[in-house]
Amino acid sequence: MSPRPSRLSPQETISKIIALNEAKKEAFEGVPGWMLVTVVPTAGETKWNPKALEDHAATACAVQNFMLSLASDGYGSKWMTGAMGSPASKLMEVCGVDEAAEHFMGIIFFGTPAAATSGMPVPKRKVGLAAPVLATLP
Repeated sequence: MSPRPSRLSPQETISKIIALNEAKKEAFEGVPGWMLVTVVPTAGETKWNPKALEDHAATACAVQNFMLSLASDGYGSKWMTGAMGSPASKLMEVCGVDEAAEHFMGIIFFGTPAAATSGMPVPKRKVGLAAPVLATLP
């Protein structure tokens, strides 16, 4: 597959995405790195046939591995999907992605944290499962 022709500079693209949700403008303007992630699902009788579901899962795993790699190099990252506050179709349109051929997986924010990750406190671990996740085993 050949790369998409670039119509906008990265900063112009980010500015257009930010304009889709003015309520998050201040937060989004502070994000140093952006990456839109999509997947081209394998065609089949249905959109989400077994191979297309494998493609989706493999892409999610690749994103997680990418984020772990960033963390191992001292970078922070956040995977944004619905919390972007803009429809995926609008985000893909701004980025020049053909929604008929590709499926939106999210936008990855990344950058160097203000403080080294090695000095950050470890988040408190949640213990156990509460209802409605699991009450009793069948």
